[in-house]
Amino acid sequence: MNNARLMYLRPGNMFKEFIIENTGQEVSSTGRVVNKHFGNGTKTLKGCLAKATEKDIENHSLPDHIVTHTIVQSGTPRAKRTDRLILGDRLFYICDVDDTGGLGISTLYYAEERRDVR
Repeated sequence: MNNARLMYLRPGNMFKEFIIENTGQEVSSTGRVVNKHFGNGTKTLKGCLAKATEKDIENHSLPDHIVTHTIVQSGTPRAKRTDRLILGDRLFYICDVDDTGGLGISTLYYAEERRDVR
């Protein structure tokens, strides 16, 4: 059954391993609270990356973050909104998470690719 699921994917769309960095808060040297991403590379998810459609961009974008890609993962959500996903030298900010059908069969992540931060 696993081989049948991969049969219709194009070679560039194979499942890839994303590193998850969770969002947390830290106090800076000036005493202000700032949001920071934490992760040591051990928490990952395996997903398929695709360009977002116009409907996805319209329905799932945030005021400061416009959806550019969707990531499909098999199973229940492993990352949450505002987390970051790293794929090699590419970085994705998760704008929205959709547990399709609420059954834990697959999860859709709506993400913005960030080229200005690392």
